[in-house]
Amino acid sequence: MNYISAIRETINSFLSNPTWDILLLLFFFTTVFIYGLMVGRNRIIVLLFASYPAALINEYIKYPNSFLENLNIAQTIFLKSFSFLILSFLIFWIFKKSGFSRKELNKKTGQVLFLSFLNVGLWANIVFGYALTISAEVIKLAPLTRLLFGSTLSHIIWLVLPILILFWLEKN
Repeated sequence: MNYISAIRETINSFLSNPTWDILLLLFFFTTVFIYGLMVGRNRIIVLLFASYPAALINEYIKYPNSFLENLNIAQTIFLKSFSFLILSFLIFWIFKKSGFSRKELNKKTGQVLFLSFLNVGLWANIVFGYALTISAEVIKLAPLTRLLFGSTLSHIIWLVLPILILFWLEKN
């Protein structure tokens, strides 16, 4: 019942006043799904793998304090998120040039869509994690977004689930 009420509350609040977190999720879903359908399963897997070191590297990037003091909370979240996306694409490019991504003859559309969904979930988890780490009191997430991405358990699930699914897809 908790999930249904959270979904209903999110839909009602979104239709009356769209929030930034739901719009960000829609943007991520749209771009990664379109990208996944265009390039195929193998490159989505490489992009998914590139997200892990990008998130790790981004956690340890030190920005000058004098620079961060001039930014408000939204600009700081944007900076962390943008640097994560740039690092993801840079590491993806390195992996692709190293031969990890190869052309595929048969595109498994169902797997591409599911892997795109996992990629978006991982990215959203990382970006919302930045937002909640910087200021959990100021940043207000929609109830559904908080349920899916705002807890420690959901963070662990989104980090582990793509790896487990890739292992399962490889076995089948």
